[in-house]
Amino acid sequence: MKYINLILLSFLLWSTSCEKVIDVELNDATPQVVIEAVILEGEHDFTVKVSRTAPYFDNTPSEKIENAVITLKYDDQIKDIPHVGEGEYKFPLDAKVDTEFALEVDVDGTVYTASTTLIEKIAIDSIYYEYEEGFGPREAGYIVYIKYTDPAAYSNFYRITHSLNGIYQNTSKDLQVFDDSKTNGNQVKVPVRSKTFELGDVIHLQLIHFDEPSYDYFNSLDDIISSGGGPSGGSAAPGNPLSNWSNNALGYFSAYSSDTANITITE
Repeated sequence: MKYINLILLSFLLWSTSCEKVIDVELNDATPQVVIEAVILEGEHDFTVKVSRTAPYFDNTPSEKIENAVITLKYDDQIKDIPHVGEGEYKFPLDAKVDTEFALEVDVDGTVYTASTTLIEKIAIDSIYYEYEEGFGPREAGYIVYIKYTDPAAYSNFYRITHSLNGIYQNTSKDLQVFDDSKTNGNQVKVPVRSKTFELGDVIHLQLIHFDEPSYDYFNSLDDIISSGGGPSGGSAAPGNPLSNWSNNALGYFSAYSSDTANITITE
């Protein structure tokens, strides 16, 4: 993820009867701290990545922060997370559902905090596919659907990811997040977004269940992509997705559980 940090300093419009001159001056703003961290259910190496934003018109890599002091708090425990190199900090963690995690990152005396809750996974009821004719920009092919039952007791937030023939699909078109505002308590059928498959394809699906701040981050990222933000888009001053970090840090701290299923496209 490359974070964009621009300030529109001046916009001067001058006109005569025959022409218009538009003078737009863009300066890179002060670099901001970026913190990215994800907690998964069960045993895993919990990783925190800390860096600073790169200027929008600069192709150099983002600066990795090597001297952060990072603390994870949960279940009355306080764990220091050591630096392992290249701006990454790791700690072996066995994460349980219904646990709230608080992360504190100190960078040169400025403390950034965020919290997230690991909630129980939502089971996949079934996955299946249907052949559909092409429509608009979408080519004819097989559409894969996932079915699950949404709990009615509370609001839920989801993300679908998938791998195709063993390769994780991670383009902007593959970002798919949604909530249950229109489907609360129902059995839900969702297609894998903007994708058709071919005979012989092997698809591995993951239904992620996470908290609202995590959803807000990815949903705002999806809005930016959809509106044309970013280096290849039409936005003059693209923004950054919503962050749950304090002190204006960018990035996200998220915990999620998930269920998975596989399917192969056959005749």
